[in-house]
Amino acid sequence: DNRWGTFPSAAFAWKINEEGFMQGSNLFSNLKLRLGYGVTGQQDVGSDYPYLSRYTPSEPTAQYQFGNDFFATLRPEGYDANIKWEQTETLNAGLDWAIRSGRVSGAIDVYSRKTKDLLSVIPVPAGSNLTNQILTNVGNIENSGVEFTLNTRLIEKEKLSWDFGFNVTFNQNEVTNLTKVPNPNYQGVLVGGISGGVGNTLQIHTVGFPTFSYFVQKQVYDEGGKPVEGLYADLNGDGQVNLDDRYRYQQADPRLFLGINSQINIEDFSLSFVLRGNFDNYVYNNVVSNNGTYRGLTGTNNFLLNLSPNVLETGFLNNQYFSDYYIENGSFLRLDNLTLGYNLKGLLGGTSNTQISLIGQNLFTITKYSGLDPEIAGGIDNNVYPRPRILSFGLNVSF
Repeated sequence: DNRWGTFPSAAFAWKINEEGFMQGSNLFSNLKLRLGYGVTGQQDVGSDYPYLSRYTPSEPTAQYQFGNDFFATLRPEGYDANIKWEQTETLNAGLDWAIRSGRVSGAIDVYSRKTKDLLSVIPVPAGSNLTNQILTNVGNIENSGVEFTLNTRLIEKEKLSWDFGFNVTFNQNEVTNLTKVPNPNYQGVLVGGISGGVGNTLQIHTVGFPTFSYFVQKQVYDEGGKPVEGLYADLNGDGQVNLDDRYRYQQADPRLFLGINSQINIEDFSLSFVLRGNFDNYVYNNVVSNNGTYRGLTGTNNFLLNLSPNVLETGFLNNQYFSDYYIENGSFLRLDNLTLGYNLKGLLGGTSNTQISLIGQNLFTITKYSGLDPEIAGGIDNNVYPRPRILSFGLNVSF
């Protein structure tokens, strides 16, 4: 019944610089106020036919025997007949501006995005359905923030020009609901599976906290600042130290995004670059937590394993997967692209134009993160394939 949806949108713009009261001003060539509102739907419900009653046949190794015959069974699956699409409601207000000389322009945007009816697998009471877990619409998330953009021509001469621009975005993320019925005692949804152990998770969605918050134990250190193996803070004060003492610590998603671009032209030479950065995001170093113990000197088959050098810092004998010691600052600034070009006019005669270029991609990354790459989707680093550094030469000829 929910295969159809209504997703309205509307936008409004006001060119303030064209109003009569601005005619006497020579400051702005563009001054425009923008307002926008819209609702979008996420049509992928995550599985096949979750709204229909359906049956799953048993495996060949799980049949019932009657005499000498074996019979397959049909297991009813849980379903939600009222399941529907996730919806995101976005409200945006922005101001575009440009100085009349055209050498300085920019924009500032303030936005709010509220996503509701998030799809999630939640536990259900026994006997109320055909399963103890069901995929349904439950959960709300809010994202809000501000973005500022500036573009300018710093130098403009006959044989020399320099363009420079940057944008910076601050985003605040928060889970606002996770249950069908309000429950202030609900811990949240455990997510973020890791390598090591069976079913271990390091993250949690909890109302009032950012998505993918790390759910770990607070490591205790000795006087020299070295982590003490197996010793954690008793945060709930019950006199015992166990997984009940886990706390929500930092988040995987950045709170601040930065982009910088620049291009310099000197006669027939050109130089451009693009810098990009994420800040205030954290990464769980699963490579170190899984391989940084002396227990790994010999594996289960008594052969030598590859150890992380971090074991020399901790001295851990056994894995301490839930220690907040392994949560590292993943902030970074990366040089995504650097291009040097030269224009050889008339090289091939006539009106031909020849341009050669030298391009470098992913040339360097400034970060405190000790792993291969701080830019990890989801925030769990367990042996990602590293981004390559690419150098290329280009030749472009036109007639």
